[in-house]
Amino acid sequence: MSTTDEHPASPTGQPAGHGPGAGTGGLARQALAGFPAVVAQEPGAPGPYDERVLAAMGRVPRHLLIPELLVPVGEQRPARRWRPLSVEREPQEHLAACYGTDQVVVQLDRQPPGPWAPGTQYEGVPSAQSSGAGLIAAALTALGPQPGERLVEVGACTGYLAALAAELTGRRVTGVEIDPGLVRAAVPRLAAIGADVRMMAGDGLRGLPGRWDVIAASCAVRSLPAAWPAALAPGGRLLTTVTTGAPGWAATLLVRRDEHGALSGQLACGLWGHVPDRATGWLPLPPAAPPGPGRCRTAVLAPPVPAERGFWVALGHLLPGVRRHWRAPGLDEEAVVLVDSAGSRAEVAPDGSQAVEWGPRALWAQAEAVHARWTAAGRPAVYEVEFDGHRIRVADGTGLSWELPMT
Repeated sequence: MSTTDEHPASPTGQPAGHGPGAGTGGLARQALAGFPAVVAQEPGAPGPYDERVLAAMGRVPRHLLIPELLVPVGEQRPARRWRPLSVEREPQEHLAACYGTDQVVVQLDRQPPGPWAPGTQYEGVPSAQSSGAGLIAAALTALGPQPGERLVEVGACTGYLAALAAELTGRRVTGVEIDPGLVRAAVPRLAAIGADVRMMAGDGLRGLPGRWDVIAASCAVRSLPAAWPAALAPGGRLLTTVTTGAPGWAATLLVRRDEHGALSGQLACGLWGHVPDRATGWLPLPPAAPPGPGRCRTAVLAPPVPAERGFWVALGHLLPGVRRHWRAPGLDEEAVVLVDSAGSRAEVAPDGSQAVEWGPRALWAQAEAVHARWTAAGRPAVYEVEFDGHRIRVADGTGLSWELPMT
C-alpha cells in the first residue's frame, strides 16, 4: 500500500467518551446513553447484535467525531440538495441525525470540506459518509473482535467504527482512509475522546501493512482485493460488502482463515450494505428510454419483492452489467425496470401482467431464467464461498453458482 500520510491519535488512557470535551451538555449525554436502544430496536434491523457492541456504542461519543453533518433538503431521493447541521448551532437536529440509524453524510463531491456556512444549501452527491448505525453494529457483531486482537478498518472516514473496535479489543486499531482531508479532520477528534486509533491516509484496496486478526471494510467492492485475505492471520476474519454496481443488490462477504491457513466464506444477502468505493461507483443509468414501442409479453413472472435478496443478488452476478432503475419516471413506483449500458431495457408490471423489453437482451426473460434456477436451488439467501488460489466461487451446492472477481 502506498501510504502518503500517517497520523497516530495519541490515547489519553481513558475510555472513549470520557476524554476532554466529552461533556457537551445534557442533550448529548442523553442521546449517547439512549443510542444502544435506538440501534437495537430499529425496525427491519439485521440484529440481534452483540451486547458488547451495543455497550460500546453507548460509550463512544459519535457527535464529537462528527460535529458537523449534512441532511437532505426536500423529498427527492437520492438527494441532491443538502443543508449543514452543527452540534453547536442546532444541537437537537444534529444529535437526532448523529444518533439516528441512517448513514451520516459528512462531505459532498465538488464542494469544499466544512465548516459550512449556516443557513446555506449545498448541491452535490455524498462523497463521504459514516455508515448507518445498524450496519456498523452488524459488522462488528459478525466479526466479533476480541480483547487483544489486531483490527484494521478500510474506508474509516470519521473513525467511528475504529473507535468502537478499540473499545472492544482494548488495543490500538488502525483506520485506513483514502481521503487525506478526512484523516486530518478525524485525528484530533479521535484523540480528544481518548480513542486509541491510528488513522492512515492511503488506498486500502491496494494492500494493508502487516497481518491482521480482523479486517473491516466499510465500503462495497466489485472484486475482492487479493491483498485483504493475504493479510489475514490464522483465525482471522474479513468482512466487506460485495456489489455488482447495482444499487440495492449488495451482499455481505464474511471470509475466515482457519488455523491451518485455509480460506472459506459465506455471502449473505441482506437488506443492508455499504456504498461502493470511490473508484467503482454505481453502474450508470442510460440517459433516456429506448425509442419505439418495445416487445410486449403477458403473464410473466411477477417481480419478486426486494426482501427476496438471494434472487436479486444472484441476478446481479449472473446478468453482468444489469441494474434496476428505481422509481423510473412515468411508471408505477412498484414497477420493476431493468437496464444495461447497451440499450436493453425491461419494464415489468408489479403484478406480472405484462413485461415490455427493448434492445438486444431480453432482460426480464433472462431474469425469469435466473429465478427458475434460484427456486430450484431452494431459494437460498446465503451462499457458500470457496477459494481456489486467485479464484473465488460462490455456490449454493445445487448448481447455482458464479465466480467472484479477485484483483
